[in-house]
Amino acid sequence: MRVVVDARILHTTAALRDAIMRLAADRPVSEITVADVTRAAGINRATFYSHAVSPGSLLADVLTPELDRIREDDADARRTATARGAGPDELAAITRRSISAVVEHVVAHREIYCRALPDPNDASLHRLLVEHFTVSSAQHIRSLDAAHRPELLDDVAAGFVAQGFVGAIEAWLAGPRRSRKALVDTIVLSFPTWWS
Repeated sequence: MRVVVDARILHTTAALRDAIMRLAADRPVSEITVADVTRAAGINRATFYSHAVSPGSLLADVLTPELDRIREDDADARRTATARGAGPDELAAITRRSISAVVEHVVAHREIYCRALPDPNDASLHRLLVEHFTVSSAQHIRSLDAAHRPELLDDVAAGFVAQGFVGAIEAWLAGPRRSRKALVDTIVLSFPTWWS
């Protein structure tokens, strides 16, 4: 059965997306009000609340699909490589490509992440990245050969690695300009020894 989406809903969704991305590039999410978003999108408050609960949640909803695609691409590549009997170097290259893709995502939205991640009053994007990396790390941990990894609590290990990823990105964005390659290299070199 084909679902037909009302053109007004598509228009409103696009207007909200554009509004929150513009506003979040200019100031921290905690300083963006629902009134700011509705004014920029040309909609009313009721329409806003039918799409999101806050400007922070709206921003997370807009950025999540990009991160989900990166995770799906990684899982597809890993599944295909494993089915072919790929060795550790090829699997490590897949992991590196996925990390690079997330870094490219952050760089594409640098102004937003630079304002949102250190924002003490709204942790929406911090939580978004932690959740992305936690799920991705848990998938990676489950895919490891059980005979060659230590006995550990998968969810705790995934959370540990995820927080490290986000901490690395935050430090990289806050510091002097350094290359993306240097960030990816540092993340890869910082993995626990059992990771690969």
